[in-house]
Formats: sequence, structure tokens, C-alpha cells
Amino acid sequence: MIVTSTQYMEEKLSFFKKHDNDYTVDTTPMDEYGRYWKTYSFTDGAQWFEAMSPEYVSQEIEVKLVKVNVEVKMCRTEFWSTETDSKFCYEKF
Repeated sequence: MIVTSTQYMEEKLSFFKKHDNDYTVDTTPMDEYGRYWKTYSFTDGAQWFEAMSPEYVSQEIEVKLVKVNVEVKMCRTEFWSTETDSKFCYEKF
């Protein structure tokens, strides 16, 4: 499922608040493809996971009745927790 960046932040803040914002975070080094992962571990045993990576999206658009192909570099964040299934959020890189 794809969500907006606003929905993503709302879910993240709600989860963190539910677990008293009492966590440690582990971030992996960025690999050669620009990917990295974060794991937030809460003292009550809950966890929140984020996997970030660049993704190039090609799309045909119409500008003044002319169809053109554009390629946009997006930042894809996959996120899930010990309580929720995986979702995706896309933002312009």
C-alpha cells in the first residue's frame, strides 16, 4: 500500500507516542546503491522499521498537448512495525 508523506508521519508519530517515545535507533551505513535501514527499538519490546532507497520513475506526461517522457528520482521509504504490515511512502529526492 502506498501512503502520502503526511499519512506516513501521522502513523510514525502515533506509534512512537503509543510506546512513550522511549526508543533507541540503529541506522545502517548507506550501501553503494544509496539504500539504508533504520530500526527503532522501544523499551516495551515494540519495533519500527524503515528501509530507504532511491527509485527512478519514468512517466509519460502531457505538456501543452505534447506527450513527453520524464524520469524522476524518488526516495522510497518502506516502513512497518511489530504491529503493522509494510507500507510505502514516496517523495521527490
